[in-house]
Formats: sequence, structure tokens, C-alpha cells
Amino acid sequence: MTTKVEFKDISNFVHVARTGSLTRAGMISGVPKATLSHSIRRLEDLLEVELFHRSQRGLQLTDAGRALLDNTGRIFDSIELAASAAQRAHSSLNGKVRILGSAEFGTSIIGAATLYLAREHPGLSFETRMYPSDTPLPEQTEFDCLIFVGTAPSSDHVCRKLGNVGYRAYASPLLLQRLGTPNSVEDIREMPGIEYTRKGIAEPWLLQDTDGQRIGDYNVRFSVHDYWMAKFYAVSGEAIAYLPDFFVHYEVAQGHLIPLLQEANESEKISVWAIYGAARHRNPRVKLVIDTLCQNFDKLIRHPGYALVRQDL
Repeated sequence: MTTKVEFKDISNFVHVARTGSLTRAGMISGVPKATLSHSIRRLEDLLEVELFHRSQRGLQLTDAGRALLDNTGRIFDSIELAASAAQRAHSSLNGKVRILGSAEFGTSIIGAATLYLAREHPGLSFETRMYPSDTPLPEQTEFDCLIFVGTAPSSDHVCRKLGNVGYRAYASPLLLQRLGTPNSVEDIREMPGIEYTRKGIAEPWLLQDTDGQRIGDYNVRFSVHDYWMAKFYAVSGEAIAYLPDFFVHYEVAQGHLIPLLQEANESEKISVWAIYGAARHRNPRVKLVIDTLCQNFDKLIRHPGYALVRQDL
């Protein structure tokens, strides 16, 4: 036998054999009677056997037909069970979600989001990883959702904006008591500052005063590769730090840090994105994570667990 049996013909045969009627099989399967009949004919021609006795009382399986049903029916049922299991796994909120975040402050967003989701949905589990944002995007197979900070990359991924993050210079009241409070970008020039570097390149301080917005200079006292270290030195009163607004929310609220000069314009703020493959959004777990991030972004990135000081609010 050189011609292969087609699955659709076996499927149609099983429906007809189990119902004993082309009409009933068509009603159950949604396959036209003519198509069912053609499938039976093709199988009989291919196998060179008669599968049904045809009479006024309907269709009765021959010995060959019953042997075919006994063997293919089990396979057909297994395939249906496997397909149902796959659909249940896809439609269930139970399971793992893989989330990647940029190294700058992806931790602050992902940690609070996964903690919130884990408490609301005990069946969810998470795999979280950080990646350098100045490297190419990982392959889609490596993540379900990626938190990206900056200009949305051009790719085949779907990019959904979560919110904006502003930067500003901050100093401890202890430092300001010693050195005075700067009123202009020029006033900061001789003050001690904390330089944040990425791949050996210092992050510029885009500062705003009454004369407008421009890059400010400062006297480098500490050079760090991590925002946590910058915040630590700033809260300790040793130097001024240029930090994301959400990252110092509680330190500012409790008076441990003072924002300097003027707040950045809305147009100068940095966007934060959820990036994912188009097919991923059909997965209810991924959709839940992304929707939660979008709806609760401001609250999640200001989670008190990321404060450097004790919370008495």
C-alpha cells in the first residue's frame, strides 16, 4: 500500500461507525454527509475491504470495519484527550510565566508585580531574569513578557506602554545643611555627586531650573553601576544622586531625600514597555500579567519593599 491513510478520513470513519448513520455523524461532527461518504469510499478503496454493510436499516460494520474501529478508535480518543489537555493548559491560570526585565530597574517592577500576582493567584509560578537593555532583545522563545525601559525597539514583538519614569537630582538634608541648597544647575557644579555608569559611559544628568533644561556637571565623589548604591550614598548624606522618581518615593516622603531644582518635563520622561510575542497574548496567564502591569504600574513601582529606609507611613 503506497498511498497513506489520511487522518481526516479515519476521523470521519470513526464518527460514522459510532453513530451508524451518515446523517447522525454529520450532525455530531459538523461534516457534510457527502464528505463523510467520500471518506468511507476512499478508505475502502485504499484498504481494498468493505467497511460497512449498507441496508435500509442503516450502516452495519463488517468484520474489517470493526477491526479498523477497534484500533483507530483508541488512537482517535487519545488524540482528542491530548488536544483537550492542551486547551486546558492554555486556558488555565495555573502554570509558569517567564518574565525578563532590563537591568536598570526591572527588578523594582518585576518583583512587586510577581509578588502581587502570586498572592492573588496561588496557581501561578514565575521565572524572572534580568538582561542588559543595551543588548539585542532575546529570542521570543526565551520569555513570555519582557519589561523594557526606553524607546520601544523595532521588532516583530507587540509593545504595550506601561507608564513613564522621570529622573531628578536628590540630596540628603544632612548634605544640604553642610553645603547649602542649590538653586540652579550651575550651583551643583562644585557639589559632590554620584556617577552612574553603564558600560563605562556615565549617565548624563538632565536638570531643569528657571533657565530651562540642560545637562548638569558635578564633582564625581562616587562612581557606581547600581542605583541601589547611588541611593545608599545619597541617603547617607555623602553626595547628590540622579535617580528615577519612583525609586526614591518613600525616602522623599519621609524626608530622607530632598528633590533638587525643578521636576523634569513630561516629554523628557522615559517610557516603560511590556513586550511580548503576538501569540502570547492569547495565553490567559500572560494576558493577566500584562493587564496587571498596565493597570497598577504606578502602585507597583512604588512598592514599599524597595525603600532603603524604615517605613513608618
